[in-house]
Amino acid sequence: MTRKMAQNIIALVYDFDGTLSPGNMQEETIFRAYGIDKNKFWAKSQALVRERGYEQTLAYLRLLIDDPVFRKKPLRKANLKKLACHVPYYPGVAEGYFDQLEDFMKTIPEVAECGIKLEHYIISSGLKEILEGTSIRKYFKQIYACEYDCRGGRPVFPKLVINDTNKTQFLFRINKGKFKLSESINQHMPEEERRIPFRNMIYIGDGITDVPSMTVMRKTGGNAIAVYDPARPVPQEVKKMVAEKRAEHFAPADFRPDKLLVKILHRTLKKLIYSIAYRSSSDRSSDWVQRHM
Repeated sequence: MTRKMAQNIIALVYDFDGTLSPGNMQEETIFRAYGIDKNKFWAKSQALVRERGYEQTLAYLRLLIDDPVFRKKPLRKANLKKLACHVPYYPGVAEGYFDQLEDFMKTIPEVAECGIKLEHYIISSGLKEILEGTSIRKYFKQIYACEYDCRGGRPVFPKLVINDTNKTQFLFRINKGKFKLSESINQHMPEEERRIPFRNMIYIGDGITDVPSMTVMRKTGGNAIAVYDPARPVPQEVKKMVAEKRAEHFAPADFRPDKLLVKILHRTLKKLIYSIAYRSSSDRSSDWVQRHM
C-alpha cells in the first residue's frame, strides 16, 4: 500500500532578484564592497560565455573566484552573510508581508479545520551565502541558490549551480519532499505520496529566466504569477508570459497589503484552501463508505 499524504500544505515559491528585490544581489553587496564596475564585470562574464562556451551562471561564479580583484582579496563566506544587510527589497517585503499572509490564512475557517499550512521557498541563481544572511531568511523553509565549496572560509569551486532550466529540479524536490541534494527525485512517486502537489504551489517570478519554472507550474496544475518593478512600465516580456499562458497573472512587485499583487495572492490562496478542504471532505466521505460497506 502507498502512504497517502495529507497534502494540506501550500507552497509559495519565489525567484529573488527582480522578484523580492529590485536589484541584483551581487551588485548590491559584493560589487559595492569591492568597488567593482558592474558593466565591466558582466562584460567579462559574457565574454566567457561567448568566447569560451561557459554556461551563464558558471561564468559569473568563476569570476568571483578568479578575477584579479578576488585573487588579491578573496571572498569569505562569513563576509558574504554580513553583506546581505545591503540587499534592498520591494515595498512590503520586509515590512510585514509574510506575517500578514499568515494572518490572512487565519481568517479562513477551513485553514484550521483542515490543518492547512503555508510554506515559503526561494529558488535563485544568486548566492546562497548572501541569501542566508538576509533579514527575511527566517520565513523560508528552504533556500536553493548557487553555493561554493569553501576551504578556510574561502570559495574554491562551485558545488551547486542553479540556472533558469535546472530551477525546475527544485520544484520537484518541493513537490516530493526530497529537500536534500543527496536524495534522488528520479524514482517514480505516486501522486498521493507527494508532500506538496503542484496544484498547491504558487510560483512568483519576474522574467524570461523564470519561464521554465512557470511552464512546469502551468502544465502540472500549479499557479504562476509574473511581477515587475513598480517604478517602471509593464515589460513586454511579462505581458508575453501571460499571453502565452506561462503565467496566470501579472502585477507590480509591491507586497503591501492593499496592492494588486497581494490581492491576487489572497484570491489564489482562497482557491487552493477551498480545493484542499473539498478534497479533505471527499476523502473522509470515501473512508466512511469503505468502513461501512
